[in-house]
Amino acid sequence: MAALSDEEHAVRSIQLVYEGRRFLYKELEKMGLSYVPSQANFILIDFERSIEEVFQALLREGVIIRPGKIWGYPTFGRVTVGRREDNQQFIKALKKVLQ
Repeated sequence: MAALSDEEHAVRSIQLVYEGRRFLYKELEKMGLSYVPSQANFILIDFERSIEEVFQALLREGVIIRPGKIWGYPTFGRVTVGRREDNQQFIKALKKVLQ
């Protein structure tokens, strides 16, 4: 309840998500990966390979994503937009996993 009534906190949180999505979209486009544009704090990404393989490899790098196969998308994963450092860590791990 306190967070909801803290307008400054809400504005900072929304800005963090906007900036994070822009960063992730740019990086995913550089990597040639498709994604579903989002209005939320997560992005659905097509990794173009078995999500189980990507999920396990990212897990070994210390990154957790939500596999899309639970929604019927076997090559997609849902990634939460985080702080700048978290987003950078995800991209670094993803590049390593996909090479």
